[in-house]
Amino acid sequence: MKARLLAAMLVAIPLFAMADEPAQPTTSLDVSGVTAIRIVGEASSIDLTTIEGEPLIATLGGQRIGWFAHWYSNWFYNDCRTSSRMAIAGTLLTVEAGPSSWLEPSDCRVELKANMKGGVSVAVEQAASQARLTGEFSTISLVAKAADFTLGGHAASVRLRSDALRSHLTFARTEGNETIAIAAHSLNTSLAFPPGTRISYEASAATAMVDSSLPNTVGAKPSIVIEGQYVRAAIR
Repeated sequence: MKARLLAAMLVAIPLFAMADEPAQPTTSLDVSGVTAIRIVGEASSIDLTTIEGEPLIATLGGQRIGWFAHWYSNWFYNDCRTSSRMAIAGTLLTVEAGPSSWLEPSDCRVELKANMKGGVSVAVEQAASQARLTGEFSTISLVAKAADFTLGGHAASVRLRSDALRSHLTFARTEGNETIAIAAHSLNTSLAFPPGTRISYEASAATAMVDSSLPNTVGAKPSIVIEGQYVRAAIR
């Protein structure tokens, strides 16, 4: 009898906890007037697009990840996004990703998703970032301790700096004025351009493996500068 009662209580506890949970809030903003975005704080997953015809909205959310994520969500409610925020001042959208508690058994990943007007400038200054940008951008800068960065589309200026960096840049088009600067202690990067693109590049590293199928044309743009201690780069 006691065993059956205990089993029933164990089953009921997660159900009661889930039933009492408030609806998890979602933070979203209209970014139709935004021309620049600055992302700061601890760490986040960033997904930015410039898709014409789609709503111009930025959404800040969170997702629990790690070994204990499923177990944690069944037993406890704790909004991992409460310390993260975003606000618009004039034409600048600022996003601050707050840290999750180190006492929690499951990590909280802050997620930013936004569809914006083409030509927006992007600045990321975080301890760690996973960023994916798709579309048309003016300038892109990233400063981090560790980062995984992907660009698909176009930007007039790209500047990436991190202790450890993996980056993939795929240009859908070029205008002959692009500048790209990538610097990291440990770097694994790839760059791709449309067929027939003329580029200039230089790489400086203690240990480097640079593989380019495009000739290095002095003075040509896109111009690429790669710096690091340990560098692996592919240019296509």
